Amino acid sequence: MSAPDDPAPILPQVALKHPLSAPSVKIQRARKHLAELEAEVASFIIGKPIKFTVEAIEANGERTFIFNMHMGAVPETLGAIIGDIIHNLRAALDLTACEMVRAAQQSDVGVYFPFSESAEELDGIIRRRHFDRAGAEAVALLQSLKPYRNGNTSLRSIHDLDIHDKHRALIPNVMSAASPIIQMWEDDGTPNPRVIGDPNAPTEIKIVFPSEVGPAGQELLPTLHELVQLVERIVEAFRALANRDAGA
Repeated sequence: MSAPDDPAPILPQVALKHPLSAPSVKIQRARKHLAELEAEVASFIIGKPIKFTVEAIEANGERTFIFNMHMGAVPETLGAIIGDIIHNLRAALDLTACEMVRAAQQSDVGVYFPFSESAEELDGIIRRRHFDRAGAEAVALLQSLKPYRNGNTSLRSIHDLDIHDKHRALIPNVMSAASPIIQMWEDDGTPNPRVIGDPNAPTEIKIVFPSEVGPAGQELLPTLHELVQLVERIVEAFRALANRDAGA
């Protein structure tokens, strides 16, 4: 009888000198708020917020049909939850900037993750936000992220949404992507437009960002998932750089 295979050796876990745990906690909070938002959006849609009606108007011997779409108001709580998600993502970026500066054994006073209006302004903003204290490689990594308008628009939208939410609630819009089927005539040819099926149940409803913010018109939940994943990748990139330099 052959001897059983030896179990694989248990390798000791190497503690990271710079785990960047604080940004990770903020990302976890953002994910928790996103799960809450998904539940609230599902509840809103189940409540059938859109209703279609057909109205017939008789005037001067003519009959006019008017098709109406009645849309329920989006709960303000959705805006508050969106704000919580964005604030946590922005905080994760700021905490990452601070931890990179501390990893370079510099003061983190006045340090923020830099965002600029353009590529030309980025170097100046890096100095104003004191991120230059993190060292040349960290600055080069940040520059590669293009955190400015017409650069990495998704990353820049986190900054814009965060600023917007401080002055006005981020209330999303409802967009009916597909209306119900409308029958125009009866079988005998008589015009009688009416909604077929449930007039309160369009075949698809999308919740999108309002027109006055960065990701205007983009579908709410998929976009927020992408932003969370983006910040997670950014934090991981800086974590890898900090621990490579530390020899961890």
